[in-house]
Amino acid sequence: MTARVKLVGGELTSTNVYLGIDQSYTGFGMTFLGEDGSYQTSVAKFDSMGVTRLLNIQNYIIENIMVKRSTGHVIQATAIEGYAYGSQMANMLGELGGTVKLSLVKARAYMAENACYPYIVSPSMLKKYATGKGNVQKNQMLLQVYKKWGVEFKDDNAADSFALAQLISGNASLEYEKEVYDKLQSPEYREIDVYA
Repeated sequence: MTARVKLVGGELTSTNVYLGIDQSYTGFGMTFLGEDGSYQTSVAKFDSMGVTRLLNIQNYIIENIMVKRSTGHVIQATAIEGYAYGSQMANMLGELGGTVKLSLVKARAYMAENACYPYIVSPSMLKKYATGKGNVQKNQMLLQVYKKWGVEFKDDNAADSFALAQLISGNASLEYEKEVYDKLQSPEYREIDVYA
């Protein structure tokens, strides 16, 4: 797999962790967030193209999940950022989103029950959770993640994956955070296969 990976954050010191994924072709962001606030965030840039890139992304996700489990961490829930409708790359984003979902299901044996079925968080929901407003620019997300959680990222994919992990962990003390978290509990934001 040809990927350049930048890792931010120290060691995970909690057994139970939450996984936030900001899937992007230009910088694939993943954050593993412990219940105690410890975290590891990575942004991977893949050199491959087409289906090879999708396979590399699938392997990257599964390997990261397996490594976390082998070091004693159990993923309790996952969240991915939903599609930005109207995007010029809608077909490619659909393929990437499908790859992420299939990768999580393929790695289901290494996670807590049903954690392989991600919560799908729309971009506006994520922005509202992190900033209080559903329509802010990317640089505002970076600033608000720093102000709210004291974590500085230089990459918006890293910041988004971190905010997704915070959201799915149930970290909601402000009214607008609770509103987003409660809304996310609706079945329409999760694809659980009841027959699996």
